[in-house]
Amino acid sequence: MKQSVEYLEEALTKLGKKSDRQAAIKLKLSPQAMSGYKNGERVMDDFACVMVAEVLGVNPLEVIAAANIDREKSEERREFWADFRKRLGGTLGLAGLMTVMSILVGSPTPAFASSPKKINELGGSPIFAKTFIMSNKIKTKPNKHHECI
Repeated sequence: MKQSVEYLEEALTKLGKKSDRQAAIKLKLSPQAMSGYKNGERVMDDFACVMVAEVLGVNPLEVIAAANIDREKSEERREFWADFRKRLGGTLGLAGLMTVMSILVGSPTPAFASSPKKINELGGSPIFAKTFIMSNKIKTKPNKHHECI
C-alpha cells in the first residue's frame, strides 16, 4: 500500500509544476508545509490529503487513511487504518454513490407539491394535471370543486 508521501509525489508529477512553491500554491498549502511533507518531517493533514486526492481523482478517504497509518504511533491504530483502507474499495464506494444519488435526486420544490391550480399556473394542462408523490402517480381531473384557471 502507498504511503501518504507517495500520493503527494504522484500529485506533484500530475500537476507538472516546475517548483514545489508553485505546486504548494496550486494545492493551497504553504511552501513550508509542502517541504515538511515531502522530506518526511511532517505527515499531511486532512486538508492536504483532500487536495492531493482531488488532483489524483481518488477517494479522499484513501489518502487520509494512508496519512493516518503514517502518523499513528500505536500498532493497533495503524492496523485499524489499514483495515479501513482495504474496505474503502467496496463498502464506502457504494455509500458514496448512494450519497451522490440522493443529492442529485433531491426533493420536490413546494411549487410542485401544490394544488392543481398551482400546477396549472406553472404551465400544466388546464384539463388534466399530474401530481407525483414519491413514486405514486396520482391523476387529478378538474371538476366543479377544482377549478383550473
